[in-house]
Amino acid sequence: MTAMNQAKSLDIRQLLTGHIADVFHTMLSLDAIPQPKGPLPNFGERITGSVGFGGDRVNGAMYVHLSIGLAEELACAMLKSAAPQISDTEINDVVGEITNILTGQFKSSLSDAGAGCAMSTPAIIRGLSYQIEPPPGVRRELLLFHCRAKPMAVEVHIKFN
Repeated sequence: MTAMNQAKSLDIRQLLTGHIADVFHTMLSLDAIPQPKGPLPNFGERITGSVGFGGDRVNGAMYVHLSIGLAEELACAMLKSAAPQISDTEINDVVGEITNILTGQFKSSLSDAGAGCAMSTPAIIRGLSYQIEPPPGVRRELLLFHCRAKPMAVEVHIKFN
């Protein structure tokens, strides 16, 4: 099997489900419980962390979607602080760091499969109602989870060159 075919045959859903469970358990002492496939939940106001990745054989981005309330809880868990003491900047930093770690683990899996790539720095999107649409020819994987009984989603857009 060529390196490109090996990379294309990765089970993205299985890889990410394992990565997400590990990161949440190790870094936050929380469980991210996989949910059945479905549409992106209605979060109300939400925060999305985004990290791009790209190389000769693959390009894409990972997005971690959270309600503002869950993002605040994750920031409190990571920083071991109480909610009133957590600033929006700290919440942004934690969401960016979680997205960066998840993307880094995914990047490592891509590299191991022969599709080495580099990553961008994290970016944060906040708002009430927005969609991130992949361009034509880009594969989209949407994984849904619950953490502390609140929805979260991890979305990957990926194109093999």
